[in-house]
Amino acid sequence: MSILRLDTNVSHLDIDDEFLVQTTEALAKTLQKPKSDILVFVNGDQPVLIAGSEEPAIMVSLLSVGGVNEIDNKLHSAALFSLITKYLKINENRITISFSPIETHAMGRNGKTIIQ
Repeated sequence: MSILRLDTNVSHLDIDDEFLVQTTEALAKTLQKPKSDILVFVNGDQPVLIAGSEEPAIMVSLLSVGGVNEIDNKLHSAALFSLITKYLKINENRITISFSPIETHAMGRNGKTIIQ
């Protein structure tokens, strides 16, 4: 299971379904997981200030059971930067991504933890 959360000051009206579909597909590929194990959540219209500027910006968090490590994060980062700049029109210097590996006992789904 993997969760991608994107918090941005881009209007939710400018975030289309194709971005969500393409992001899910890209992460399924880089994480080597089925799309059914990927959750993408975009929180638009958020107040975001980077370097004193309110230009379009985004803070991205990828939490994942497996697939988040020093080597694979480069693949995830490249894929996400490409999609964010293309679909959300955010400059690369206004994108920040954090990666967090999650232990199987620390994430739940369907009323159970992943380890169960």
